[in-house]
Amino acid sequence: MDQPSKDELSLPTRINLIFRFSYTLPFLLASVCGVVYAVPYGVPWYVLVLIPLAVLFLALLVNLSNDYFDHKSGVDAKVNARKARSRENLETSETVRKVYWSGNQFDTGLVTESQGRTIMVALALVTVVLAVPVIIYSGWPVIVFGLIGAFLAFFYTAPPINLGARGLGEVAVGIAFFMMAFCSFYVATGAVTVEILLFSAMVGIVVGLMRLIDSMSANDVHLEMGEVNMSIRLGTEGTVKAIKAAVVLAYVLAAAMCYYNLLNILLFLTLAVTMKLIRIVNARQEHWDVAIIPFSFLFSLLTEVTFIVATLITMATGPVVFW
Repeated sequence: MDQPSKDELSLPTRINLIFRFSYTLPFLLASVCGVVYAVPYGVPWYVLVLIPLAVLFLALLVNLSNDYFDHKSGVDAKVNARKARSRENLETSETVRKVYWSGNQFDTGLVTESQGRTIMVALALVTVVLAVPVIIYSGWPVIVFGLIGAFLAFFYTAPPINLGARGLGEVAVGIAFFMMAFCSFYVATGAVTVEILLFSAMVGIVVGLMRLIDSMSANDVHLEMGEVNMSIRLGTEGTVKAIKAAVVLAYVLAAAMCYYNLLNILLFLTLAVTMKLIRIVNARQEHWDVAIIPFSFLFSLLTEVTFIVATLITMATGPVVFW
C-alpha cells in the first residue's frame, strides 16, 4: 500500500510519522522501568518525572538523527523499498504496517533536511533543560551517563564512526538500553541492586535482538551501500543461532530475577511472542526475515511492560520469596 502524500495527511499523523513515536516506546519504557523500581527509595517526584521525560526527548532526537543520516547516505530509501516488496506478500495487519513500516520521513518529504536539523537542535536543547534539575540532584554521574548514551546513539549512523555499518550497531544498542534502565534507577537513587542489574541486561539483550532482526531483512541493500552489520558478519545460519541464543539468555536472566522476587515470573508472559518468532525462524519460509520483525518489537515492549507491572505489584504487596 502506497504512503499517502504529505498533503493528504492530518497534522497529528504527520507529527507521528516525523517523530516515529512508536520507535520511542522502547526508550521511554526502559527508563520508566528504572524510575518505577526507584519509587520505594523515596526519590523526589520531580526527579522520577524528569528522567523519563529527558530520555523521551533524547529518543526523539536519536530517531530523527538516525533517519537523517540514513537519508543522507541513501540507505533507508533502498531498505524501505526492499522491505515493501516483502511485506506486500505477508499477511500483515494494517495496524502493524502503520506502526512499524512508515518509511523515512526525509525520503517521503514530510520534513526537509533543513527542518530536520532545526528540530534536532531544539530536541537537544529540551533534553539538556530537562536534565539540569536531575544533574543538580544527582551530580556528575548524570553528565557522564548522558554523554556516553548520546555518543552511542548519535554515532549509531552518523559519520565518520557509523557503528551500525561496522557490525557494532547491535552492541551499541544493547549497551545504550542497559544504561537507560539501570542508569535511570542509579541516577535517581545512587543505589545498585542485583535485580535491576539483571533486568537491565535483559533489556539490553532483547532490544539489541530487535535491532539485529530489523537490520537483517535488507542485508543485500546494506552490502550494496558498503555497510556490514552484525547479521552480515555472522551470516544467515550464524544470525539464526544468535537470535535463539539471545532469547534463551534473556529468559535465563528472567529466571535469575525470580530468585529475588517471584513476581518477576510475569516476564515469562512474553513466551507466546518469542515462541511464534522462533517458529517462523525455524520454518524459514519466504520473507521470514521480515515476518519476525513485529514479534521482536513486541518482545522488547512486553518485557518492559511486564517488569513495570511486577514492580507495581511488589510495591503494593512486597516481594514474593520462598527462601
